[in-house]
Amino acid sequence: MEMPVRKLFLLLLFIVFILLAMHFFPESLSSTIHNRFNLDGEANVPTWYSTVLLFSVALSSLIIYHLDNISSYADKSWRLFWLGFGGVYCFFSLDEAARLHEIIDVNTSIKWIFIYAPLVGIFFVVCAYYLAVRNNNKTLRNWIIGGLIIYAAGGLFAEFVSYLFYPLPPALQQVEFVLEEGLELIGTILVLMGCLQESNRLYGIVHKHNLRKM
Repeated sequence: MEMPVRKLFLLLLFIVFILLAMHFFPESLSSTIHNRFNLDGEANVPTWYSTVLLFSVALSSLIIYHLDNISSYADKSWRLFWLGFGGVYCFFSLDEAARLHEIIDVNTSIKWIFIYAPLVGIFFVVCAYYLAVRNNNKTLRNWIIGGLIIYAAGGLFAEFVSYLFYPLPPALQQVEFVLEEGLELIGTILVLMGCLQESNRLYGIVHKHNLRKM
């Protein structure tokens, strides 16, 4: 059964806008609700939603890897790319939930973004090579590469700006929170939609192949 990608895309985006709006829920009305939707907080609804999205990308990547193995549609290196892609997003999901990057900030004098940025850069180059050079599926390339760029803009650029100009005025700090988390969530959704479309395509190939055998 194919995933209704367009409907899911609109639903996930709608949830993002709700979460971004709830960030501004007045603390004076309810500090509990405010904390549960604070984009700069931990162990709350936005963190859970981001973790689920990231893990969904990892899971859909592993499904693509499995379908590629069944269909024998792609060569070994292309299949291994999806396996590695899923592994990286599984780590992203773990990092989002457990805040692993904060261990770097606490135990070293180096800001975590200066360690993550080169690694993310390498990951992006590998993705660009496989999706833009070795692959001729423009839809897949546009969704995933575009999503990666938007995600990186939120996760690294916004954090870097905040680090350079710290402390930001309170109003600008709130804008930075919304910009950072919003871009990360939207970027992840775009990547997920690309993966789901690819899994739908491969599922169709496998299904047709199985029908011919019957």
